[in-house]
Amino acid sequence: MICMYEKEKEQVVEACRRIAQDGLTVGSWGNISVRADDGKIAITPSGKNYNKTEKEDIVITSIDGDILEGHLTPSSERLMHYEIYRKRSDVKAIVHTHSVYSSILSVVDDDLPAITEDVIMILGRSVRVAKYAMTGTVDLAKNVVEALGDSNATIMKNHGAVAVGKDIDRAMAAAYVLEKSAKIYVMAKLLGKVSAVPDDDVDKLIGISEAYLKQWDRWKK
Repeated sequence: MICMYEKEKEQVVEACRRIAQDGLTVGSWGNISVRADDGKIAITPSGKNYNKTEKEDIVITSIDGDILEGHLTPSSERLMHYEIYRKRSDVKAIVHTHSVYSSILSVVDDDLPAITEDVIMILGRSVRVAKYAMTGTVDLAKNVVEALGDSNATIMKNHGAVAVGKDIDRAMAAAYVLEKSAKIYVMAKLLGKVSAVPDDDVDKLIGISEAYLKQWDRWKK
């Protein structure tokens, strides 16, 4: 039988391999999902090593958590994915990583300010640290959604990072920009001074960011 969600499964598997190979997570930590055009969710299974994850391991669920296809248990953080999708109709993909520098900010409870232009244009005015809650809980899901707001990334206190996008490519780009920017911020703090982009210029960059991102097809080539 031909699966209706082959594309979404392939996207999730490819993203899994990339974040594992590039050191944004280790083993099975973190999770990734893609929302199909019909609203169904393709999500990573719980406890599966990303370097060994195959298309048949990806679970298809409804936004209410009903398992529609797959032989494994969906990610333990699925409630967070569902809550983001409910609150953000523009989001079609979510990438949760345990990347090192983003996790440092999660431990010191430091929001990431608008320190570079790509933070503003890819992630938003800033990246907030969500209030702590136990992994896999409804409280965690709600805290993440609150901190995320209308931006494309947030940091989960004492946990890791979450990036979202209009497709998997943008969500992955947000995850990488977040980790790079978190590293810049941590290193700048070690040197003793952090200079953010002026507020007036932040507003201008927000204003032009969507037009800039319309070039996305060229970014991927």
